[in-house]
Parts: sequence; C-alpha cells; structure tokens
Amino acid sequence: MRVLVAIGSNLGDRAGHLHRAVDALNQLAGAVLQTSALYTTVPQYVTDQPQFLNAILELETALSAVDLLLCFKEIEVLVGRTPSGLRYGPRVLDVDILFYGADVIETTTAVGPLHVPHLLIQERDFVLRPLLDIAADFEHPQLHKTIRELYHALQATTHIETPPVPVLCLGPSQHWVLHQKTYVMGIVNATPDSFSADGIGNSQVAVEKALAMVASGVDIIDVGGESSRPGASPVSLDEELARVLPVIRGIRAASSIPISIDTTKADVAKAAIEAGATLVNDISAGQADVAMLSTVAALKVPYIVMHMRGTPATMTTLKEYANVVDDVASDLRALVVAAVAAGIPTWNLVVDPGIGFAKDKDLNLQLLRHVATLTARCAPCPVLIGASRKKFLGTICNKPEASDRDWATAATCSAAIAGGAAIVRVHDVAGLIDVVRVSDAIWR
Repeated sequence: MRVLVAIGSNLGDRAGHLHRAVDALNQLAGAVLQTSALYTTVPQYVTDQPQFLNAILELETALSAVDLLLCFKEIEVLVGRTPSGLRYGPRVLDVDILFYGADVIETTTAVGPLHVPHLLIQERDFVLRPLLDIAADFEHPQLHKTIRELYHALQATTHIETPPVPVLCLGPSQHWVLHQKTYVMGIVNATPDSFSADGIGNSQVAVEKALAMVASGVDIIDVGGESSRPGASPVSLDEELARVLPVIRGIRAASSIPISIDTTKADVAKAAIEAGATLVNDISAGQADVAMLSTVAALKVPYIVMHMRGTPATMTTLKEYANVVDDVASDLRALVVAAVAAGIPTWNLVVDPGIGFAKDKDLNLQLLRHVATLTARCAPCPVLIGASRKKFLGTICNKPEASDRDWATAATCSAAIAGGAAIVRVHDVAGLIDVVRVSDAIWR
C-alpha cells in the first residue's frame, strides 16, 4: 500500500531527527519512495514554541493502517519523543498517517483513535505545502479535491501570515532559507591546473583565500582538488585527499562557514565530510563512482548533482541536444530520481545545469536565458548556477584570460538570480557579492 506520511520536529537537532525517522521507517515500516522538500513552519494551535521543520514522505508498506500507526508511535519514541502532556506542544518527532491509499478508516486502537484521511489536512498549510511537492494531483477520498485544490482553497480563505518556507539544512544550526536571498559559493581550487588559473598548491594560501572570502560575505566555500577543465587528466585518490583535506581542516579550524567538497570520488567525499565539510558537490552526479550516492545517503548531507555528458576528457564531443533546456531539465530530474532511490532525501538535493559542461556558447546562453524554466522543472530542488569565468564568456567579451572575466560573470549571476537560482558559484567573491545583493533587492 502507498501511504502519505507527515513528519515534523521542533526540538533539538530537528533535521537530524527527521533523518532518523526516515531510517526507522525504512527499517520498520516499509520503504520510503520519495520525500518533499523540508519546510520551516510556524507552530499552530499552541504558538508559544519553536518553529517546526516539516516534510512529507511517500511510503510503501505491507502493514495495515492500525499496525502502521503503532509502528509510527514506536518510531517517535525511538527517536526521542517523550510525553509532554500538552496537545500540539513541542515535540522531538511527530509521524502521522495522512492517506492510506484511497482508504477511509475510522477505528479505535491501543494508542487512540485512527482517522484516515487525517482529519485536519485541509486546514494545515504545513501539511498541504509539502504535499504539493510529491502528490499535488492526489484526490482526497472524502473531500474529492486534489491537494493542489485544497491548498489554493486554504490560501483563498485563510490569511497565512507566515507560510511554510523551504530550507536547505547544512547542520543542526545552519538552515538556509530558500528563495528569499541568493547564496554565494566561493571557489577555492586546491589544484595546479584549474581552467581559471587560480589553482593553489599551498594549503595555507588556500585557507587564507577562503577566509578572505568569509570576510567578504561568502555563504559557503567550495574546495576542489581535481580540475574539471576540458581534457583534464584524472587525479589519484591519494593526491586528491592530500590536496583538499588540509584546506578543509584549516578553514574549519578558523571558521564555522559551510564547506562543500567538489569531488567525484566517494572516498574523498566521506573523508572531507569527516574533516569538517558540510556538503558534497559532484559534477558527475554519481556517474563517476558507483559508491557515491550510497555514501552521501549514509552521510546525510546535502548533495549537488550536476548535468554533464561524458567526462571532462570527452564532454567537448557531446554537445548535441534536441532542446537544451528541456533535455537538461529532464536529465536532472532523472538524476534526482536516482539519488532519491539511493536513499538521499529530496530535501538534501541541489541541482546544477552544468554551464560549460558538454555545452557550447549558444547552449550556455540558452540555459542562462531560461533559468526560470529550469527552476520550475526541477522543483522542489534548489538550482545552482556556476558560470564563473567560463570560456564562453571570454569568447563573447574577447577576454582570453579567465581572470579577466569577472564582469562578464556578474551578468550571469544577475540572470541566474532573475530566474530564481538559489546559489551562484563564483571565483571573485569580493567583487561579485554586491552584484548578488543588488540582484536580490531587484528580484527577491
């Protein structure tokens, strides 16, 4: 039976509790098939309590509805919920059956009454909004309206002062609110052969560069130890680890700034997270290393999946598209499906259309022109745009040196933000941070 399940937490490590709930559901209740984005929501009914993180899951189960309810209560206790005595009060974890297929169930159980569909779905924006992500066209078997219709009806009849807001969780105390500002990712290349000629062979210099970005207002540092320029030679595991780990440790010792590890190797991703990195940025989207998706799932960290055909050595020969925007959006959706099937929640996924990877100048411009389409097609996953200093900008502006392309990069950042991108990846943080701020003021 396919079941739609609501989970929420407003105490302690809220995202961590939800991850533990997903693990427990997979172990005890069946198989989690897909998840919504993660939303921060204001409490209802009892308002003097912390904000919640809420999400919706689709679960495949062989349990009856009654047994499933009992299982959910067991999971709540396993994750750390204790009786509070206050109905609708603060809780470590809440797990509720919303829909059990299209069944209508009214019964009494050992832990209280069971009403399916859940009685209050139509009045809860913190349930309906994440439901839109995975079940917008599902019809309520009693109200005979789709989830989309119920949400629009709630919006039309109720003043929602603070609607649910999607977030990307980078740790217990680092939650990025999406769509209200654009986050700036600063590039630190711990490699001697970067296309942008900004590679750094000295780890201390790389750390100092990262900390200068922090002082300029960067939101996250992206550390990479293997060049992805066209024709680049592969780097061994040991060499890549030797390049990136000292940099990550040095940044982490001096700052709490989020750090992403730019790698296609699962072992590098794992070691980097253990050294203090926050998320994994994989240009191959798990295609280069069969262990990557399962590794990221186990690490429970955000994961950036990028669109690329072939490898850096072969991608320049793979630039034929029927419609680059449609093709890239469809390919990204397929990569998201693969990541979710491997156990990575949708709320931990970011998508990147791969500007400059298996795309020529005109294809890159089409993608930048239609970021809004990519954002809509890839929802609820936030979109990252990384066009910084790319060759096509040099072609347009007659700037053969990559380091001379930051003004051109500024135009791509503004276009990305106008299209709804959540993150822009840049080399020159100090020079571009104001471009992002003003673009946000215009478009956000």
